[in-house]
Amino acid sequence: MRGTIRAISALLLLGQVGLCWGYSWNQDMVDQPSAKPQKFPAPPEPGSVPIVGGETMPAPATDDGMREAKEAAAAVPNPIPATAESLARGAYLYEMNCLVCHGKQGQGDGPVGLKFVTKSPQDLHEDYIQDQADGQLFFTLTRGRKLMPFYRDALRVEERWDVIDYLRHEFGKK
Repeated sequence: MRGTIRAISALLLLGQVGLCWGYSWNQDMVDQPSAKPQKFPAPPEPGSVPIVGGETMPAPATDDGMREAKEAAAAVPNPIPATAESLARGAYLYEMNCLVCHGKQGQGDGPVGLKFVTKSPQDLHEDYIQDQADGQLFFTLTRGRKLMPFYRDALRVEERWDVIDYLRHEFGKK
């Protein structure tokens, strides 16, 4: 009987010690400094895409605004010379991003482009494409068209110019 009383007393005493961990003066986990998720921006990694201030061409809100902005983009010169390295990067990026709609030969017959119901993708050999200034092609790559998605988030600025160099070299008037 005495052993049972001692065991019960020991359990009650241990229970009291366990309760003091929950008292208000022991709030170490609550009072510690902590960064809340998404409260502070993470430092940018090398090669990351900027979320503010990265684009030099603001997106117009109307069709007329898009047309005017594309015409104004004709004055934007291509800062990337069409070197062998630029053409190689452009070929790789074209294959990864453009080939699915425009096709291997740029005729608008890619595997996804063939499934378009209303209008097939542009033939990159056509005068409509080849007569545009590099800045206008850059605008189209950056902002997209009716069915063409924009690539401002998928391709860095230099990569878009590399694609334009490749388009001029591969599908341009020879």
